[in-house]
Amino acid sequence: MVESPVALLLSEAGSRRNAMTLSFFSEVAHHPTTLWVSVGQGCYTHQLMQESGRFSLALLRRGQRDLALRCGTVSGRQADKCAALALYRSADGFLYLAGALACVSCRIRSLHPAGDHTLFVADLLSGEFDTRSALYPHLLTTDLV
Repeated sequence: MVESPVALLLSEAGSRRNAMTLSFFSEVAHHPTTLWVSVGQGCYTHQLMQESGRFSLALLRRGQRDLALRCGTVSGRQADKCAALALYRSADGFLYLAGALACVSCRIRSLHPAGDHTLFVADLLSGEFDTRSALYPHLLTTDLV
């Protein structure tokens, strides 16, 4: 297993929404501030992101292990994972997770097929972070084992 930070990818299109555990994401550039996320093409989240052209990313802290496992083991097609999350709307209307280390609003710039996944490259529009984040280590993939 590769050690990397864990986040929730929050997506919505119309009245449908979903939360998906994600560990493959990274910064692409500083100017404009851009990141990429990798999402399986058969995932419900993939469909919502393609329809809406946007998503938010919530970086998880170590105490959110159970939340990451719940959102990573059930499909959003079978259950409303967002119903059990402490979500709120950011000033620009994106879904954010209360208690996350940081949340960012993203607009998709381009899509790049990569095998059975798609790399979504997105511009960061805005974000919020917990000013106490230095006190909380971020959740790593190795914490999920």
